[in-house]
This record gives sequence, structure tokens and C-alpha cells, in this order.
Amino acid sequence: MLRELLLDVLNNYKNETNENKFSKNVRIYKVLTYDFKDYLGKYVNNDIYEVKGSAGQGVWTKYPWVAIYNKKITNSIQEGVYIVYLFSEDMQRVYLTLNQGCTKLIEEFRKKKLVIDQLVKTREEIRRNIPNGSFKIDNKLKIGYVYYEEGSIFYKEYSRDNMPEENILLNDLKELIDKYEVYYHNIFLGKSDYIKGSVQMKGQEPNKIIQKIKNYIQSKGFNYSYEELCNFYLSLKTKPFVILAGISGTGKSKLVRLFAEAVGATTENGRFSIIPVRPDWNDNSELIGYKNIKDEFVPGYLTKIIEKAKEEPDKPYFVCLDEMNLARVEYYLSDYLSLIESRKFERNEIITDKLEILNGITIPQNLYLIGTVNMDDTTYSFSRKVLDRTNTIEFSEVDFDLDHFMVNADEQIEIGYEELDNNFFRSDYLTIKDALHEDMEYVKTINDKIILINEILKKANKHFGYRVRDEILFYMLYNKKLQLLDEEMAFDYQIMQKILPTIVGSEQKIKEILIELYNFCNPNYQIANLPSYIEDAEKFLGEATYKKSAKKIIEMLRRFEDGFTSYWI
Repeated sequence: MLRELLLDVLNNYKNETNENKFSKNVRIYKVLTYDFKDYLGKYVNNDIYEVKGSAGQGVWTKYPWVAIYNKKITNSIQEGVYIVYLFSEDMQRVYLTLNQGCTKLIEEFRKKKLVIDQLVKTREEIRRNIPNGSFKIDNKLKIGYVYYEEGSIFYKEYSRDNMPEENILLNDLKELIDKYEVYYHNIFLGKSDYIKGSVQMKGQEPNKIIQKIKNYIQSKGFNYSYEELCNFYLSLKTKPFVILAGISGTGKSKLVRLFAEAVGATTENGRFSIIPVRPDWNDNSELIGYKNIKDEFVPGYLTKIIEKAKEEPDKPYFVCLDEMNLARVEYYLSDYLSLIESRKFERNEIITDKLEILNGITIPQNLYLIGTVNMDDTTYSFSRKVLDRTNTIEFSEVDFDLDHFMVNADEQIEIGYEELDNNFFRSDYLTIKDALHEDMEYVKTINDKIILINEILKKANKHFGYRVRDEILFYMLYNKKLQLLDEEMAFDYQIMQKILPTIVGSEQKIKEILIELYNFCNPNYQIANLPSYIEDAEKFLGEATYKKSAKKIIEMLRRFEDGFTSYWI
């Protein structure tokens, strides 16, 4: 067994190499070079991969290893990229890593700094293209050899005193082999057999994951459609701040909780939290924190969660800001929203600026904030600053049909959750250049539609800027890459969530742009500003290209007949 082989080396390597001169006849040498090869050879395709172990050459090495490498990439660990078990010098730990050969680099560059710079450059390039999954990327390995430590692309650490069970070790190895295959196809060969930078690896198709999430939520007595869950997921991936709006009791906060549970984030492990907003919040002291009279920083609710999330950067953390418009959002959340806008990539991590007045706080890349909003006249409205920075998802329809739950209703079926790492949710695009680099032609196609919409909105001075444009493009590009929704449905969601929420007013121009937006959504059945325009719009609603948006526009036009319209009432 793999577990027994790893523990054998950790427990006996030092004693046997101290007691014996280097020799191929020493037992531990045979374990590393033959036993590992025989065992691991059963789990890899031997036509593609070579398994090789080493205890040194002529003298015992301080850092024995067992490598698995693609024979088309390299034929030794002196160069190239490969999978390797690395044993620490003190024999307290062994690391499973995707690593790089350093011998050839040392011969080429000679200087330690130059070698390390090249190792770092290569590892960061690979990380930009392949999610790390459940593997760590902090390079905090303690092997004793700096080149192995800095060359690590992904790794897991196994302690001699707390070695995982065999099934966990083998699952980790399989996951790393999958990543190695992605590296071979996408980077080494430069092909597109796998989808670059996505989670579409073996057993990790996003549509199947969303379906599992749906099944989990339904098992808890709530029903959300596959399309609604895809939209929620795509919105979170586009930006880690989403608003769920609708009448009271439609399950907005429940969706956040159950979605988080379905991916392994619970109140028990601290990765799901709900923060009820209070009407008396007129600054960010409750949420973010404040300095007391001793000039000591007292963290708020959200800051405490941020600090915990930073301790587990590979795990997603979800925060539900419940009834967020009971107080004015700009009063208590403006600093947070500003920090989100400062997001940028640095060494394959998304970082933000620091908020110096609040103890130098930054927003970690694994934190997702979802606000719930009751759409009625007892709460505060949102400013354009807030709406432009989020996807606003409306929940207004209630389905009381019990058929969703009648199958096996007499049985208590326990459906487990899908433990997902943060790469499933983390943004791949932060600037328009990121999107253009991914798929220039598709971005241009969607951008042409966005331009048409913005030209309509200009007539009532409701047009938007680059931020809204970019986030629509990101959403659409994620959807195409992950193959979740029909393109028309995806763009329909974006009109609903990024365009319509900002339209409010009583001027005649508001009515005119709503009619033009309806015609954009239903290009084959146009309506005109005539007395029967609402009846005409309803008559041909079923023919609309973007049905959700067309239906919402009709609602807004009906409200306009009373003298004032808004997305929100």
C-alpha cells in the first residue's frame, strides 16, 4: 500500500542510511527504486508515464524522492515538469507535488537567485492556466532544499505522525495526475483538449456539479431550477458580490445558506455566516470595525470572517448580508465595495488594496458576499454606485407545486454535499484584456449587443460605463467556456440583472427607452408608442428572444402608466 511505503521511508530511511554505506542492496534503496515503481505503476498508464525513485547516486541523498513523469515531457527530474513525492530532510514529512527540474537550470544560470527567479516564473505561469484544486500554492514546504521548495507548483503535505488513509492518498494522486494531463495538453502541447483555466477536468464538469447542488438543495425541501443555480454561480464568479432581490419569503437567504452547504461551507466549519443588517447602521463600524479610545482596532462582524477566510485561502467562504437595505448600503458598505473594485492579479492570486483607516484590511479572494433585499416600500433604494457593482438577481415568482418533492417523499434520502475548492468560484478575468485574451471574437460579438443597449439608454441619460460592460462580458464568457446556459438565456439574465435595475423615473424618455428595450428583446415583434402598446407587448411576449427581460419591461411599463416606474416596486 502507498501509505505503508511512505511511512516505511519516513520511519527507516535515516537509520538504514546511517548504518550502511551507499549500496543498491540496502533494503530502503530497493523500497524507493523498486517497490514504489511496482505499486504506483498500477495507477498510471505505463505507455505514457515513467515511475522512478531515488536514494542518491554514489552517496545517500538527504532528500529521497519518487517521481512520476510523462515520457514525452522529460526523461528525468533534472528538467521539465513532473509529479514527485519529496521526503523532507528530517523525515517528518513527505510532499506530493507537481514540481520542476532544477539541475539543468543550475547549470544554465549558475546563480541561485536567477535559478529561483526562473522556477517562480514557470510555476506562476502554470498556476494561471490550471486551478490548484485541493492543493496548496503557498510554497511553504519544509524539505531542506530551496529549489524543490520554490519549484513546487502545487503540493500536499503528509505528516509522519498523521498520515492519511490509503483512499485519500490515492485520490490526491489521481487529482494531481489529472492536473499533469491538463499541463501536458494545454501548456506543453498548446492544444485545447481541455478547457484552459476551468474546472472541466475528469469528474469535475461544472454542469454536473450544479446538478449535484440542485439535488442537495431539493433534498432539504427547497426547489430552485438548474438555470437559476447556474445564473447564481456565474454571477458569483463574475464578481464576489451579488444581490438577491424579491418579495419576502421567497427563500433568498435560504438559497445562500443551502448553496454554501452544498459546496461544503457550513456554519459549523465557519465558512458560512449570516449577518442581519440593522436599521441603525449609519457607518461601517459594526460590519468592518473601528478604533477605540486606545487607538486599538476592534474588528466588526465581516472583518472577523475575513481574518478566518485568510487562514484557508483554498476554501470558499460565504457571507449572507440579510435584508441589506434596512439601512442605507452606501453608509456601511461603501469601503468594502471600493476595495472590491481594486482587485488585481499578483503572482496568481487576486489581491485588493488595503483600507489603512481600518487596520490595513484587504479582501481575500475566497470571500463571497451575497446581500438579500426585500422589494417593498419599507426599505431604502439602491444608488447607481451599488447597482453597477453587482448582479441583482430577482426572486419574485413562487412555485407551490409539490411535485418536485413527491418522488420518494416517504423516504428520508440523505444527499451529501460536494466539497469544492475556491478555484470553482474564483474570477479568471478582472480586466477587459483578460477576456480578450481568452476569446477575442466572442467578446467582440457580445460587445456589439452591449453597445446597442447603451445607445438606447443614452436617450434618457441612463447609459453605463466600462465596469458594467466588462462584467456582462465576463459573465457571458464564463457561460460559454463552462457550457452552462443557452447563450440567449445567459444574455437575458444579464439584461435583467445589469441593465433594468438602474432604470427609474417618471419622464417620458423612460417610457421611450423601455419600449426600445422591449423591441431589442423581441426584435421580430416590435411595438410602438400607441395606446395598445402594453397589450401588443403581452400578445407577442412568447416570441421574445429575451423573455425574462421582456416580461419585466412590460411590468415596468404598466407601472409607468401610474406616473412612475422602477425595477424595484
